[in-house]
Amino acid sequence: MDSEDLKFNKAMKELEKFVKILEEDKKFNMSNKVFISIETTGINLSTDKIVEIAALKIDKNNLKSLFHKLINPEKEIDENISNIIGYSNEELKKYPKITEVSNSFINFINSSTLIGHNNDFILGFLNKEFNVEISNEKIDVFEIAKKKYPNENNSIDSLKKKSNININSIFSSSLNEVLELPKILDMLRLKN
Repeated sequence: MDSEDLKFNKAMKELEKFVKILEEDKKFNMSNKVFISIETTGINLSTDKIVEIAALKIDKNNLKSLFHKLINPEKEIDENISNIIGYSNEELKKYPKITEVSNSFINFINSSTLIGHNNDFILGFLNKEFNVEISNEKIDVFEIAKKKYPNENNSIDSLKKKSNININSIFSSSLNEVLELPKILDMLRLKN
């Protein structure tokens, strides 16, 4: 087993602990939930494109499955964006186009509740790029955080600090985020 597999297994074990905590909370049903995250070439919905999609699904039997795809945005990205997302133009050209992964992602999420950080951004891009309207029930960790911590920075990095999350992995930020979101959600729900 290589170091990335070991880190992934460690992250999944950590995730198991927080899923169990959430499941024990009778007000929160963990089944049929999908934690989602994306990376894009920028923040402009009309001109920018998705370059990565990550999703962690927890089904009604508490089985976990992962969806992770890098995507060819079919456009050049500038060096700043390349440094942020960790992929070069040449690397991204090797991956499938969004049209080649959209059906598998839609089938993966099925009718599950979607949990993300800044769902307007995530679903705005997914709906545009997939040319569909994803109408699943949604939970926005960013909106919950704004209510818990008004007038504070509620970025994903800030919430990780508040949750004492320090995952030091070689995974992409989207993949890390879907593994971290259950713990962040747990922290937000316990701080009533």
